[in-house]
Amino acid sequence: MGFKIYSSTLDVCDLSSNRIKMVFNSLPVDHICGVVFCGTSDNMEYHQLLDNLRTVVSRELGRRVPITLIPQYIFPNGGLTLNIYTIDNADKLIVEEREGICYGFIENDKERLLFVEGIPSSDFAQSVRQQSDEVFEKLDSLLTSFGFEVDDIVRQWNYIGNIVAHKNGKQNYQEFNDARSAYYAKGSWHKGYPAATGIGVDGEGIIVGGIAFQRADNTGIYPIDNPLQVAAHIYSKSVLVDDDKNAIKSTPKFERAKLIEANGEVCCFVSGTAAIRGEESIANDSAKLQTVKTIENIEHLVSKENLVRYECKPYDLHYSQLQVFIKRSEDFAEVKEVVESVFPHTPTIYSLADVCRSELLVEIEGILIS
Repeated sequence: MGFKIYSSTLDVCDLSSNRIKMVFNSLPVDHICGVVFCGTSDNMEYHQLLDNLRTVVSRELGRRVPITLIPQYIFPNGGLTLNIYTIDNADKLIVEEREGICYGFIENDKERLLFVEGIPSSDFAQSVRQQSDEVFEKLDSLLTSFGFEVDDIVRQWNYIGNIVAHKNGKQNYQEFNDARSAYYAKGSWHKGYPAATGIGVDGEGIIVGGIAFQRADNTGIYPIDNPLQVAAHIYSKSVLVDDDKNAIKSTPKFERAKLIEANGEVCCFVSGTAAIRGEESIANDSAKLQTVKTIENIEHLVSKENLVRYECKPYDLHYSQLQVFIKRSEDFAEVKEVVESVFPHTPTIYSLADVCRSELLVEIEGILIS
């Protein structure tokens, strides 16, 4: 069940061009289990653009596939990027739609995997808590219908409009974390929380997608922590934000990475990572230095020494894809320079996005394979 990821860039103004057809024609179409688009969009445009993308992709592939739209501006000139996820054992891949949500499902004698497209809330004008509860309810319904529990989620992507803004006396990110914690209370989490990214997007919407995975023998799923950082799910109250200092604040429930052994292959999902040591942000107001420290965090996280520390084999992992989120457009050039000096051959998307702490200027997520 190994993932492979293909990246390309499109002109958002010309979705009817042959460009999408050319991209898909170069791939094993039957293996596609998900397509992730990234491009700027406001509240009014989002659902219409998503519908257009679904129509175009369905027309070119002859079938519906899970599609996620991340509303973020893409450096350097806007436009639309896409990552196409393909999976092995395509003869067993089922791609269907249920209650308006598209998914890819695959199983063999030992393993089951569910790839869920980004689920947007139906009304971006609602509060963050209302939107989050709605999205988690939809996600849970789909998981349950396939016999998955909430703690089978191994990777989750959380897109939060105006992530550090405050509404009605509460920070948007904190309100999302409260909703996530309420949903996660259903699980035991013996295999650790998912790898996850919580990042800002254009507009006011909440969008959540993810991957759930099971193995019959309950092995081959490893939460990976980073000794350089305090685990996010045990942060102290001092780094959590709420206008009410006496409020009970939920921590962000995710692991720094999650490594999966599936069908003889290895996939390591690296969570959204920033310049945090211990639980404190560092290198404030220097995007270049924050990028250096962020990459140091990731390299230490996926090092053979650290994998062994968390009972994994010392896999030789290779970066398959990176996404770099940059808070200030003026920092793009120097951030890109640092990233490319370390990862010159890794497909990388750079987007404009607010990070979950006001002082953080850069965040990086990635996928590594054996």
